[in-house]
Amino acid sequence: MKLSDSLDAGSAGLTGSVAGFHFSAVRPETLGATEYTLVTLVLDKTGSVAAFAPALFGITQAVVEACRRSPRADYLLLRLVEFASEVDEVHGFKPLADILGGDYLTPACHGLTALNDALFAAVSASNAYGQRLAEQDYLANAIVIVATDGDDNASHTRVADLRAELQRGVQAEHLESLRSVLVGINAGQHSASLQAFQQAAGLDQYVDVADATPQKLAQLAAFVSRSISAQSQALGTGGPSQALTF
Repeated sequence: MKLSDSLDAGSAGLTGSVAGFHFSAVRPETLGATEYTLVTLVLDKTGSVAAFAPALFGITQAVVEACRRSPRADYLLLRLVEFASEVDEVHGFKPLADILGGDYLTPACHGLTALNDALFAAVSASNAYGQRLAEQDYLANAIVIVATDGDDNASHTRVADLRAELQRGVQAEHLESLRSVLVGINAGQHSASLQAFQQAAGLDQYVDVADATPQKLAQLAAFVSRSISAQSQALGTGGPSQALTF
């Protein structure tokens, strides 16, 4: 299946499906710039994050507010995904100006950890939408940031398939670059396996936040915002941004 075949026009935007994972996006003809960074935040909502869920899911609004203050704010399209046993899109790729405070609520946290599926869904959507933008002469790059407290125990996606998908959009020249960051929060005993997964899947960076304190999660929000800004600033250089220190 061609990635471009996965997108259909709707009245409010584009909707699509890649390998069974659904996503949506703003229609390119409504955009006002000629280049965009596709930002996807992927947050774990399994039962084990319930104790710190309000603070964890509060980082999204903090990231949005920080990005709105960025000189690159008009060149960002943000998508939010949550996952447990299944992968759920909260909203598709859309400009910061179209995001409302009510878009971000703390979900019910339960279920297993389909980490591979969540990452594959995020990357494949970025590749598919990046292709649609490229076909309409937009320049685009992407960044995917996933935060989890545990190792995968529920996915159908193989690590090899995820690794290939991470390379696909750039190799096909639909995206100038794609940066991927795996964040471990309260990962504890899973930290070593998450680092091994990062290497096996070909993710660019692993960040260990350690304890999910309000201070650490505020630091994470700042790190995510800076990473988004750096990748957006790299657009047009021919490559991705450099890894930032947490």
